[in-house]
Amino acid sequence: MPSLNRRSFLQLASLSTAALTLPLRADQAAPILLPANVCGHFGFINNKGIIAVPARYDAVLPFATDYAAVHRDDKWGYIDRSGKEILAPQYEEARNFRWNCCPVRVGNKWHFIRPDGTDAFPARFDVARSFQDARARVAIGDKWGFIDPTGTLTIQPQYDAANGYNEDIAPVKRGGLWGFIDKAGATVIPFRYKTVASFNGGVCAVEIDGKWGFIHHDGSVALPALWEKTGEFSEGLCPVKKDGLWGLIAPSGKVVLTPRYQEMDSFTDGYVLVQMNKQSIYLDLKFRAIWKQKMDCPAGSLDHAYKSPA
Repeated sequence: MPSLNRRSFLQLASLSTAALTLPLRADQAAPILLPANVCGHFGFINNKGIIAVPARYDAVLPFATDYAAVHRDDKWGYIDRSGKEILAPQYEEARNFRWNCCPVRVGNKWHFIRPDGTDAFPARFDVARSFQDARARVAIGDKWGFIDPTGTLTIQPQYDAANGYNEDIAPVKRGGLWGFIDKAGATVIPFRYKTVASFNGGVCAVEIDGKWGFIHHDGSVALPALWEKTGEFSEGLCPVKKDGLWGLIAPSGKVVLTPRYQEMDSFTDGYVLVQMNKQSIYLDLKFRAIWKQKMDCPAGSLDHAYKSPA
């Protein structure tokens, strides 16, 4: 099973609507599909709360482009937005397609594939992650660097850890502290943070003295460190945690949704997953519930939680 990301969660349960497979016409926009746990098995619902891809997988990753990774029989494969398998489960680990390729693990090595399963380029890595901002972070041995979409190393492996590029800046770790580099590898924000996220909307969440706040591209303070934890800004909103509960702030720092949820992800495609009283709920951008999980699954099935991988 994939590794866990502490800011993302997905613990869903039974849907009452009969399972449907929704075909995609050539004149239709790509349908919005949201991962859903149906009594311990995973599929996707649409933005009306109806099952669009039946729950027949052990785990799924969210759709990043036209494809999503799905896990069955201890292997990962890929489906398209109609639910059709384009690559049968065959990989030990997998991530999202971006820049027309994605990293998968076979044995103890990672490589990048195209949607037809062929190699994107011959390079092999000890760890690899999806492309972000035309760069992918890769590890050779215990050091991290970056490649471009041709598989060429643009930053030689030299960092103890790395997050993906966003807005032309990537967080990297050296000597126990995080800083930020540009695509040429120059340090643009010094190595001084214990924990960081990635830039989104011109700001980045960082931990300062046990609290979370936000910085600008030049390292100056955008929003003071007031929060127990934060997510990342997406679609103009960011999850923040105070007194053990999650709410939302605007880029100005104004609280637009008072903290009230036990868990909260970041917005994607206009929807956010939250949890209240152990019940998972999808909210839209007006904070209206478009789906609430049912709690009448067989005993133990609601304990099957899936979290997006790092």
